[in-house]
Amino acid sequence: MKREFAILTGSLFLSLATNVSAQSVGPPNQAFINPSPALTTSSSTAGRPPAPRWKHLSVNEEVLKGCCEKLENDKRRIYYLNARDFRMGMQVKGIYTRDGLIFFRFLLCNHSHLDYEIDSIRFYITDNHWLRNAPVQIIGLPSVYTYGNVRTVRGKSREFPIIVLPQFTLPSGKHLVIELLERNGNRHLQLQAYNYTLLRSRLI
Repeated sequence: MKREFAILTGSLFLSLATNVSAQSVGPPNQAFINPSPALTTSSSTAGRPPAPRWKHLSVNEEVLKGCCEKLENDKRRIYYLNARDFRMGMQVKGIYTRDGLIFFRFLLCNHSHLDYEIDSIRFYITDNHWLRNAPVQIIGLPSVYTYGNVRTVRGKSREFPIIVLPQFTLPSGKHLVIELLERNGNRHLQLQAYNYTLLRSRLI
């Protein structure tokens, strides 16, 4: 009887060990096989700064800088694209185009004594009307070049940055949203523009 019990116990341990070893040689968790694209990108470029987006364009940095310097002294071309709140103002003074690019010339005006730390200036396309319980499509537009100060607007001061994007127009039923976001604050501003304005961009 003892001998039979020992044989049964040994075969039970052997089967458990076989199952454990079979599981250990199986494929690992898929979550670790395919890391997210963000993780893959950051690990592949570790130790190297990201390439400027203008590197892939037909114009070089010197041309972009020259265009922006030329626009600095241009007069105000648009009088209806502006937003103001929290004693902070944002205006689009002009929209220009050259070589498949579109240039947005801004005025950022801080009327308070508190510095305005800029977190980002975002461009995206969204629907004119949002239907209830319907998905909202938002298309982000990355910039390719930035000219001027887009970090801080000191108290009681102004900044005149220029932001360059790849040329685009708006599909039917869509509009462009430009957002100015404050870092560690809530003084956010927003503008909306339509094809009427974009199609009247001036040639540099």
